[in-house]
Amino acid sequence: MTWGRRRRAGGPVDARSPRRRSGPAGEAPWWDRADQELAERPLLVAGDFGRGWTDVAMPNNAEQLDPLGDDPDSEAVRHARAERRLTALDEGRAWRQRTVGSLAVVRLEVFADADEVGHRAAWRDHAEASLGGTWRARWTERDLRPGWIEARWVEPDTRQEPLIDWLRIEDHTDHTDAGRVTVYEHFTIWAGRPHVTLIVRHDLDVETNDVGVAVAATILTRLTTPA
Repeated sequence: MTWGRRRRAGGPVDARSPRRRSGPAGEAPWWDRADQELAERPLLVAGDFGRGWTDVAMPNNAEQLDPLGDDPDSEAVRHARAERRLTALDEGRAWRQRTVGSLAVVRLEVFADADEVGHRAAWRDHAEASLGGTWRARWTERDLRPGWIEARWVEPDTRQEPLIDWLRIEDHTDHTDAGRVTVYEHFTIWAGRPHVTLIVRHDLDVETNDVGVAVAATILTRLTTPA
């Protein structure tokens, strides 16, 4: 899968598809048809995650055009995103590890502008606080009180591509008596116009680093290698 450079003003990026994408019913068209068709092509299969992973349906998953919270750090990232202009979105493809229950979800966005320098700079400056604020906002939206939540950068190792950013979110929100702590491995894949977020959710005592690093690298390769 390959993606072109920024399109000229007045070109195809301004054409709106007459068909509804596979998003919320009744959604007013905003997307570019060609970009949306590419975004909805399968990017991964269960085998990419390794043994024991399987595709899972997420019928109740609601796509969010704005994936960020309402805190000041998220607003800074939001402003940088808006400069690039979103032209396509596909969210909600998921895979589960049958034995331990870990879950991986992919969000693929396409922007009109391939120049991601400003966007990535804002992300690097604000990602930790933005992710913490976003996670707390999502719990609040569900009328649940968030517990202690912290996002931290993970230092890259020799396996990690320079176009992949990795943060780890530790979430102590648990509205049961189990005392469960959930960890989210948050990977951002920077590939020009296509922009992918891979989140691998797992319990604190489950190790998934190898899976996340490998799958993020696979995504980057498929987005940047000519078909």
